[in-house]
Amino acid sequence: MLRSRLTLLVCGLLFFIGCSGGASTSRGPTSSETAADPVVAAFADTTLSLTEFETAYRNSSNSDTPARDSLAAYREFLDQYVNYRLKVRAARAAGLDTLSSVQQEVRSYQRELARPRLLRSKIYEPLTRSLYERQQKEVEVSHILKRVSPDASPEDTLAAYRKMQAITDSLEQGVSFADLAYRNSDDPSAQKKGQRGFRGRLGYIRAGQIVKPFEDRMYSVSPDSTSDIFRTRFGYHVLKVHDRRPAQSPIRLSHIMVRPGSDSAAARQQLDSLRTELLQNKASFDALARQYSEDRRSASKGGDLGTVTSRQSLPPSFRKAVATLDSVGAVSPVVESQYGYHLIKLTNREETKSYEASYEDLKEEIEGRPRVERRKEAFSESVRQEQGVTVDTAQILKQASITSVDTLSRSLLSLVEGDPGTTSAQIATLGDSTYTLRQFARHVMQTDGGAQMSVGEVLEDFLNEKAFQYAQAQLVETDRSFAERMKEYRDGLLAFQFMQDSVWTVAAQDTAALRQFYHQNRSQYRFPDRVRTLVVRAPSDTLFASYDTIGTADLSALVKRATADSLVRVDTTLVTEDSPDVYQRVRTMRDGSVTGPLQHEGDVLILARDTLLPARTKTFQEALSSVTRDYQDHYEDQVLSRLRQRYGVETFPERLQQAFSDSTSSRMTSTK
Repeated sequence: MLRSRLTLLVCGLLFFIGCSGGASTSRGPTSSETAADPVVAAFADTTLSLTEFETAYRNSSNSDTPARDSLAAYREFLDQYVNYRLKVRAARAAGLDTLSSVQQEVRSYQRELARPRLLRSKIYEPLTRSLYERQQKEVEVSHILKRVSPDASPEDTLAAYRKMQAITDSLEQGVSFADLAYRNSDDPSAQKKGQRGFRGRLGYIRAGQIVKPFEDRMYSVSPDSTSDIFRTRFGYHVLKVHDRRPAQSPIRLSHIMVRPGSDSAAARQQLDSLRTELLQNKASFDALARQYSEDRRSASKGGDLGTVTSRQSLPPSFRKAVATLDSVGAVSPVVESQYGYHLIKLTNREETKSYEASYEDLKEEIEGRPRVERRKEAFSESVRQEQGVTVDTAQILKQASITSVDTLSRSLLSLVEGDPGTTSAQIATLGDSTYTLRQFARHVMQTDGGAQMSVGEVLEDFLNEKAFQYAQAQLVETDRSFAERMKEYRDGLLAFQFMQDSVWTVAAQDTAALRQFYHQNRSQYRFPDRVRTLVVRAPSDTLFASYDTIGTADLSALVKRATADSLVRVDTTLVTEDSPDVYQRVRTMRDGSVTGPLQHEGDVLILARDTLLPARTKTFQEALSSVTRDYQDHYEDQVLSRLRQRYGVETFPERLQQAFSDSTSSRMTSTK
């Protein structure tokens, strides 16, 4: 009976758009007219200010420049918006807001909307905003690693830490960081000349490219300074920051590569000639790459190497050459690498996106990383501390017949469908919410790997999840914009329910009124001239190869021939002046004549004109759907007229001349 949540979300505050308007009533100027925020409508004990009108208009208008819209548009919207507010008020007066179906719909939508909103505001946004801000800079850094696994014994962990302490002691005594990295780092690249990481030097790194403890240090340590000893999942590190600079935008490159073979001079000369063709004769880089490049993987794509987000991934000679390409379309001189000789073209340079435009990509970048889970746990813990938590561990142990919370929680699975007298026992509270043993057991069953966790671990997970759900439920009280959105949704739902109960259903079921409305307006319900046409439809014109032998007057033979073919369909359509263009030719043909084959929307058609059906008035049954729709609109006007009288609606459309004027900001300030 209720519209889908998605439809209602769109309707909400915008529900009144397209609804019937009501006649405005005006009264003479009052003191409100000269107030800081003029009243533009009043009904019952409610007033609508100009600022409220502007907010509603801006939220529901498709116009990017509402200040340029006409006064007529403002007046029409004011009537529609007042009608909408009257429907909501009438729905509340009728007690529709107390219906269990309405309340359940609102609760369901709130849960559906609250979780992603809470995840964004409390979990993802702080992390993504920090990541975005950090990604605007890149840090040149070196490091020394002493490898130790996360599950290493205390003895091995201590030994690795002491080795790192000895290294930092040497740093304090002035020994070169690069020398210490070469001799002591467990990072294999530290001893490999020519590789990134040689002598500990990792080059420039941006946020998101490395584990968070490392990232935190490299953005907090000043250039030419060394960090403290810190641990990641790889082991113990100490790092040195050499430089910090604005991050370089991602670029897209193409190249033409020639392998030197036995004659490197000839390879260089060939590329020099190609560069001349590009610069002087405006040859196509794409075409030359396809013809001459010996990098077969990129040659087939016109030399395209894709997007480069980090210059460090390029060979050193490429990095140096790219630094000289100052504009999109620029082509480098001949560049030598370990693979051969190249011409490099800068095909695109991305503009830095705003945080909002980058949010989804940033979120995807951190999704599933430990930092996200840690923040979720920290947020849930803060909710638990703020609201207060009690846990009856003894009750859990007793009912599960176990002696310790270190026991695997699979012993709780038997309680999922256990005796209600036992499983309804309260085992925890959070704020004003209580949780039962059955809920806890179900959490074990529904948690991936829950049965293999200890009772204590899964209890912690259960309380964290309930804390997050508790925060969701409280979002209406803690998040003003969310509360406003829920109010819009609730009001839209009430307006819909009012229309459903008091207008649409009533009008559709009043057969006598529908018949009377039909007879009063029957001239509006007419069929135009229509040509009854047989449409023979096939996926290919080859299926119609033998159809030209059928006489134009023998339509029955045409139908018989078509229905015998499983790949051909026969339909009847009534062609009017509003039908698609492909059918229009039958309106000027003789009865019994055939035209085609014709292409239409991927099918091939043969059209056979049967006969003309002259224009006539529709019967009541033929017009019923249109009559019902029109009578519902008519009846809605009557209902709104009664509501306007009941609530004493007054509007002041002349005050809309001030809408979206320069005084708007001052009005908003004065009303805060």
